[in-house]
Amino acid sequence: MIPKRSWVLILLLTFLLVSPRSTFAQEGGPIYIVQAGDTLSSIARRFGSSLDELISTNGISDPSRIFPGSELVIPGFPGVEGTLTFQSIGLGESVAGISLASGTPGEALLRLNRIVREDRLFPGMAFIMPVSADVDQPISSSRLLLAHSGETTLEMAARARSSTWALNSKAKAPPRLWVIPGSVYSLPTQAVQGSTVSFPAEIEQLDVNPYPLVQGHTLQFGLFLQSGLHPAGSLGPYTLSFFSDPTGHWICLQGIHALTEPGLYDFELAILDDETGLPIYRTLQPLQIVSGNYGFQVLNGVPPETIDPAVTGPEDELIGGLMQSATPDRLWESAFEYPSRYYTAEFISVFGTRRSYNNGGLLYYHTGLDFYGQDVPIYAPADGRVVFAGPLTVRGNATYLDHGWGVYSGYLHQSEINVSVGDLVEKGQVIGKVGATGRVTGPHLHWEIWVGGVPIEPLDWVSPGYPLSVDRVHQP
Repeated sequence: MIPKRSWVLILLLTFLLVSPRSTFAQEGGPIYIVQAGDTLSSIARRFGSSLDELISTNGISDPSRIFPGSELVIPGFPGVEGTLTFQSIGLGESVAGISLASGTPGEALLRLNRIVREDRLFPGMAFIMPVSADVDQPISSSRLLLAHSGETTLEMAARARSSTWALNSKAKAPPRLWVIPGSVYSLPTQAVQGSTVSFPAEIEQLDVNPYPLVQGHTLQFGLFLQSGLHPAGSLGPYTLSFFSDPTGHWICLQGIHALTEPGLYDFELAILDDETGLPIYRTLQPLQIVSGNYGFQVLNGVPPETIDPAVTGPEDELIGGLMQSATPDRLWESAFEYPSRYYTAEFISVFGTRRSYNNGGLLYYHTGLDFYGQDVPIYAPADGRVVFAGPLTVRGNATYLDHGWGVYSGYLHQSEINVSVGDLVEKGQVIGKVGATGRVTGPHLHWEIWVGGVPIEPLDWVSPGYPLSVDRVHQP
């Protein structure tokens, strides 16, 4: 007969062996919490370890007895402590910045995430970070600073209200009294819980909306900069135009072409010194563009000359050229209104639809929004300046307005034009009448909005309207 004390010991050992919170972890490395579907082999492959190393490090006698929730020490990462947690990469973040902000060596971060090219981190990407066992401990523990042109470490420390010994550069060079412009330094600080912000304090805030970017829609980049700086940048083939509002918020509005192939496109941002015009900071990061899920439409009976490339090409080039300039004065104040009072819950035709004309191929797409009507008024949806007013073969009688900041609107197929090039028009002013001129199968108003040289979804400019409001959040 087994003594009562022995039964208690047996039950305790059995519980430890089968409990889903079994802990094999020993001292000396980051801890991985086993997920459903994991095996020791898959965990070893994920972190570039060998199966034997993983078993040996954790003292595992029976490799088959690991369960979701079990804790394992991952070998091969000396000096790296904490629980490995999946975080989401943010806009403007880099391995170097995250390393400085978190205190985790960049090489370890690259190995933990099996990353070969660190310039391929994109917003929303799952990124493995070692986090303190204290769940309330913030991820970020440093504030990042940029070295300015002609600045010494003493001056930099004074600007940061700190001391030179507290500055830690990602540069591998020995410490000097002077700094290399654009070098990134870290400064210990009390961080915001959960913060992974890894761009310098000179950039108080950086955001993009919406994300992921969507074919045929407007995106808004926004950032708050310290005084004396201004931004410049590009996204894939687009050169970005930034403008500041009265609050000091730098804003860029850019359309994504409806035919853009979904995928990753490089976003480059430079922060320039107002006095010298030289960059003090650059970052390169891919951004994801996804499908707008547009439908298809077949239209027959349009005039043949309106689908002749010899006609459509020059006309598209003319209008596209007019839409390229980004004038600095923002003329509109709030969300746009519809340019016609004749619309229902369903429009004649919506933006982005892939089109076939006269039984041809799907070679076109609809660049605007169509409204019913014949000889009814067309109203300016926002304040603007007339940059085109006249007859065209494909667009018929057309008017285009410049609203500033690279935002334009167009009104096609009119029966009558009531404005001239150079006129300033006000929101609600009648600028023409709906007709049936150009490439049409019946009378209607075709309304376009162009942003950054690209036709985009007009409905976004009615609701929510642009620019989008942003709550300013200061870095600690």
